[in-house]
Amino acid sequence: MIDPRSSRQVTEDQVDEYGLRLVLLRPPTAAGIGAIQLRLGHTAFGEIRFSLCGHDRRAILVSVGVEEKHRRRGAGRVLVAAARARATRYHWTMLPLGEDPVTVAFWATVGAVGLQSPHPCTHQIEQGVVSAERRWTRWW
Repeated sequence: MIDPRSSRQVTEDQVDEYGLRLVLLRPPTAAGIGAIQLRLGHTAFGEIRFSLCGHDRRAILVSVGVEEKHRRRGAGRVLVAAARARATRYHWTMLPLGEDPVTVAFWATVGAVGLQSPHPCTHQIEQGVVSAERRWTRWW
């Protein structure tokens, strides 16, 4: 299996054609949404999207997706581990799962990375990770 540690993740300019890699796609702004893709060469077949705020030590898992033909082989589990490895001492929350049976089964197997109710900081709200209205309706 692939090593999910952040020290083993590469950036776009380090991708080669022959190896299975976790490729970090940094967000365009601090606290914005970034991603990690699982790639074979330049072909991505899985991606996890998340927001990290280093100032407030908050992390929000936005989505995980793996191509259907590559599911049930551990790719999603590796992507979740890779994202968590980037922010080991952060407070993690995630967007609500919904009712899709595939999604529910995946998270039942992997285990949620945090509460299914995002708790963004002001930097993440400013970047549009979670709308301010959604945040406040949850807490009132």
